[in-house]
Amino acid sequence: MTRVAVVAGGGEHTGPAVALRLAAGGFDIALLGSEFTSADKTVRRVEEYGRQCIAVRAELTDARSVAAAFGRVRTALSSPAVLVTCVGPEPLPDGLPEDESADEQRYTAVRRALRPVFVCCQAGAGQLLRHRRGRIIVVAEPVNGEGSTWRTTEPVLDGLLGFTRSAALELARSGTTVNLVAPADRHDSRAPAHRPAGDDSAGSYADGVAHVTEFLVDERAVGITGQAIRVAAARADLPLLRER
Repeated sequence: MTRVAVVAGGGEHTGPAVALRLAAGGFDIALLGSEFTSADKTVRRVEEYGRQCIAVRAELTDARSVAAAFGRVRTALSSPAVLVTCVGPEPLPDGLPEDESADEQRYTAVRRALRPVFVCCQAGAGQLLRHRRGRIIVVAEPVNGEGSTWRTTEPVLDGLLGFTRSAALELARSGTTVNLVAPADRHDSRAPAHRPAGDDSAGSYADGVAHVTEFLVDERAVGITGQAIRVAAARADLPLLRER
């Protein structure tokens, strides 16, 4: 039976690392995004595992574009059983004044970061429901945490956590699990020393996310949903996801 995974968004390292790990586990891969910096390389490496891989351009903030992309995935491969959506909030410049204009910029940045998750999950959930054991994994990309970046990243992480838990409850009866993978604070004593987050070799954040994704799509993880799993990222300085 053909198993298909959609990897939407993702940086130069995290998205490809997840795609390759899923391909090694027997999944055909569909890459979704508006820009593909390393798509050709990823496609070739997936095919080395004997799996199919396609790259579909889509504006991840546009519902119609994403819905059309999922339609192309279904036609070329099959209905996906796994959706991995990678979110990378863009840091705002330091030194923004504490006024309404700065607040509006931060609000816009947070909304822009969160929308692809909502759009992709909305479009993909219907496809996953056909499998009765679908998996949705939201991945937060690490960003440079210097200066006042936390003013943007903390609301994004809070929003991702809230979305994950709400979606997990909504989709529980259908057998679809929803989980979040996010960077741990590098100052957290529980986080082991890792290689730089931008490194796609063993021990990097991308490799850690790929490991977690591999576990979450396994049948043995069917009872895990609505959870936030932190992975150490040496260059990330994101706030810890606090329990509510």
